[in-house]
Amino acid sequence: MSLHDPASRPWGTAKGARIISLSAWAVVAVSAMLAAAWWVRMILGDESALTPSIVAFNVSIFAALGALFIDLGTAQRRGIEETSALPHLPGAWLIGAGVGTIAAVTMGPAGGLTPLLWGLLMFASGALAFISPNLLARYRDRRAHRHSQTRASGIRTQATVTKVSTVYREHSPRYRVTLRFTDQQGNQRWFTQTAPGAARSVADGTNLPLHYDAANPARKRTLVVDWPTW
Repeated sequence: MSLHDPASRPWGTAKGARIISLSAWAVVAVSAMLAAAWWVRMILGDESALTPSIVAFNVSIFAALGALFIDLGTAQRRGIEETSALPHLPGAWLIGAGVGTIAAVTMGPAGGLTPLLWGLLMFASGALAFISPNLLARYRDRRAHRHSQTRASGIRTQATVTKVSTVYREHSPRYRVTLRFTDQQGNQRWFTQTAPGAARSVADGTNLPLHYDAANPARKRTLVVDWPTW
């Protein structure tokens, strides 16, 4: 219990938590940039860059651990899952290292195409890793919205299980199920989906509720199965 409204604190709102998280990762990116820049200078023959590169690298490691702790602590405030924050660590570090490598090569007395390409690759892969949780969250939101629309305005029928196979993801069983249904035109259609983690096993011949788009019954993305749960 608190005598103060949590939303009044800087980290109490989604916007405030997002600013704090991005600021922490910016520190990681800057320290990684300095570490990479000094390291490239050392590789290119500047022996005096050894100590600064080691110091900056160590700072970037501790900064990354601190930023990860902040990111995990503010994940729910920002509306994402805690595990979605994990790609930010390699993402921010690679962005900084890529920028540092590019800067050291282009501004130094000597360089080369290979380290420049490595810098560009690190920056691109880091940017992709950093924004991947947001892309995944948007994909899930669009899928949930699409499924909601199909349930509200689509055709409801029964789909019959014709085949069940078990696959394992992270040591947990998941069920890959093939189903058959008949659309409004009388055409029989088959499709395969992986049941969600909370679904229980189904047997061949089981009928499951199905919603589909009447305008395009062959579109797999709008085939919404009501899976039985425990």
